[in-house]
Amino acid sequence: MQRLKDRVLTSAADFDPRTMPLALTRSILAVSELISIGFTPDHDLFTYQPGLPEGMRCYGARELSLWCVAGPGSGGLLVSRLLATAVLVLVAIGYRPKWTCVPHWFVAWSLGQSMTMASGAEEAALAATMLIIPFLLGDGRTWHWTRPGEPLAPVWAGSSYAAWWAIRCQIAVIYFTASISKLTTAGWRSGQAMFTVLVDPFYGLPSGLRQPLEPLLTSDPAVRLLTWGVLVVELLIAVGALLPRRVRRTAFCLTVLLHGGIMVAMGLVSFGLVMIALVLLLLVGEPGGPAPVSTSDKLAPASLEFEPPARDAPTEILEIR
Repeated sequence: MQRLKDRVLTSAADFDPRTMPLALTRSILAVSELISIGFTPDHDLFTYQPGLPEGMRCYGARELSLWCVAGPGSGGLLVSRLLATAVLVLVAIGYRPKWTCVPHWFVAWSLGQSMTMASGAEEAALAATMLIIPFLLGDGRTWHWTRPGEPLAPVWAGSSYAAWWAIRCQIAVIYFTASISKLTTAGWRSGQAMFTVLVDPFYGLPSGLRQPLEPLLTSDPAVRLLTWGVLVVELLIAVGALLPRRVRRTAFCLTVLLHGGIMVAMGLVSFGLVMIALVLLLLVGEPGGPAPVSTSDKLAPASLEFEPPARDAPTEILEIR
């Protein structure tokens, strides 16, 4: 037990998440949210429903969200979009991570809380932007792409290590629940769920892909293999999130394969990008791991260099999301 305790304390003291996976995660998350805000009209973000004449959920703590504070009028909606876009652009280009991490979380929280029907993408982005705050509050870099010039302070190393394990557990829970919950549906148990998804006229395959894949869609063994393969991949990602780095790399590759396929087949680009970015966090902060390198870093004096440690859809469609 003492050996385990010493190992955990050593890992926490040496942990530094300021590596390329963290930079890519922040930029991908911001780009995904920019896609949602930039290409989704206000009337789709905030749709009329009984009890919500403006389409916004502005009650309780939600009244503090950016969209609710600015108001539902055309002027308020424009201001909200401009402010949110400005924050997300700064995050996407990697400017001042220490000062943009909390505003980034606030934009993600505001969008998820205010919009009429938040999707899995908003929920996952909210979790990710919140859990990486401890990674960034001690980060004094101007750009998150550059190599850190000094070690992370012990208090931030320890809090970052705890947040990293919370992220890993969150990923394991998300994918384990996604896989096991599908087994409660007859379509997934019978192996036919992916057929329902892929031929759906709204969420299914684009017409340009459906005809070439017709032999696959009409093959019962292929459909079963594809359906049950989704369940297996989700379980592997869940387990891999808690295992050593080599296995976590495999889990990340499986995530890219799974959500890349979903983006192509179902057009859920924002959701896929968010989930890929979230799972990418499995690769931050390993002892001896690579750090972001910029041209200015290569020209910096050696004494300043520091190498850190390493609309409604069928049930099956909603479930695969």
